[in-house]
Amino acid sequence: MALGSTATDIFYQLMDYDSVQKQDYLQQLKTTNPALYQELLPLLEQEGSEQVAELFQFSIQKTDLNDWDFSNQVVDKYKLTTELGRGGMGVVYSAHRADDTFEQELAIKFIQPMLNNVLSKHALFEEAQLLARLNHPYIAKVFDGGRYEECIYVVMEKIHGCTLDAYLANTIPSKKQKLTLFQCICEAIEHAHQHQVLHADLKPENILIDAQHAPKLIDFNLTQKVQHHTNPEHSAILAYSADYASPEQMAGDYLTQQSDVFSLGKILTLLFPDEPPHSDILTVQNKATQKKLESRYISVFELLQDITKVIEYRPLAEKKSIPFYTLRCLLRRRPLQSFLAATLIALILSFSTVLILQNQKLEQEKQVAENMMYEVTRLLFHAKGTEAAQVSVGSILELTRRRILSNPDLPTHIKQKMLLAMMTPVPKKNMEQQSKKQNNHSYLEE
Repeated sequence: MALGSTATDIFYQLMDYDSVQKQDYLQQLKTTNPALYQELLPLLEQEGSEQVAELFQFSIQKTDLNDWDFSNQVVDKYKLTTELGRGGMGVVYSAHRADDTFEQELAIKFIQPMLNNVLSKHALFEEAQLLARLNHPYIAKVFDGGRYEECIYVVMEKIHGCTLDAYLANTIPSKKQKLTLFQCICEAIEHAHQHQVLHADLKPENILIDAQHAPKLIDFNLTQKVQHHTNPEHSAILAYSADYASPEQMAGDYLTQQSDVFSLGKILTLLFPDEPPHSDILTVQNKATQKKLESRYISVFELLQDITKVIEYRPLAEKKSIPFYTLRCLLRRRPLQSFLAATLIALILSFSTVLILQNQKLEQEKQVAENMMYEVTRLLFHAKGTEAAQVSVGSILELTRRRILSNPDLPTHIKQKMLLAMMTPVPKKNMEQQSKKQNNHSYLEE
């Protein structure tokens, strides 16, 4: 396979080769002419993240991981024991301190050596050092790192627990527990973003749940950084899970915090797969997993704020225009206080209503009494001549009774009370005195 003599000539000729031919030539060039190979690497890195990713994927497929076994070996001051797991990015071993100065269970991850064909050892080690600066209770702590037989390794705390999907399959956490768990995961990712580190491979397998039901994030993608602008000199490896990766990550674009936001939205959907329409959790899920960046949460901090609102039954900004939504949130947030306030208002309204009705009743009775008094007075003192002489107490009572019965404005219970009072016998002495008064009144008028 004869190509040009300069790095530029070789670069343009390699563009016509397929992945297999290109990789074979690069491996041969690295052995026969290391200096020219090093000159060629920057040009290959500028070729585009998608082509670099193809080289990476081919390297992973071509590497026989079964030949890669460090079990029971001593690496620096660490004694490896059993293999915990392996994947395309590397292999993880259980380990402990070989010098017996500390009793500490560790996990050591060896990075896939074929990554050196795409990214330099210095770049990988630099990324491992960034992870070591992360200090958060929900992120697996990185203690140390180094190089061993062409591999970069990272020493981490060993987590005793299960993956998130296994945890959900074997336990039935409450809604509050799942929301709190997701809140902790968001806090961990937000901490990483503050230190300019993306996870870039969020999925249930990379979230461990310990015995205290707390999450621990593992397997940060060492080939990803927070990018604030597109720089072709910083290429990234497309290592992700298709079910949880953002559209821009699958397209090979440069990643921002919003890529992790999308993955977090998918994790939230895993926790709450059957949310009813218009629920607050579904609103957060939809916004976090928007394909367009401008429609998605700008940062994990914004997502975390809305999750906190959901936990505390506070209204989301996207739903405040819905009628009575804010009131419903208040009732759910303060159920006891809302019940007591509603009860107090109901008592005040009931008391006010009874008081008003009672006042109306008293006013009505007063008016009726005044009207009846006026009628009786008119009969007794305003009749003239023979009309007055002929009026007796019995006639007055009978006439009054008729007026009471015929009065449509008089309530039934008042009619009954007045008629009952009129049925009381009038003493004979009182009737004689009343008759004398009427005669005297008639005499004076004559």
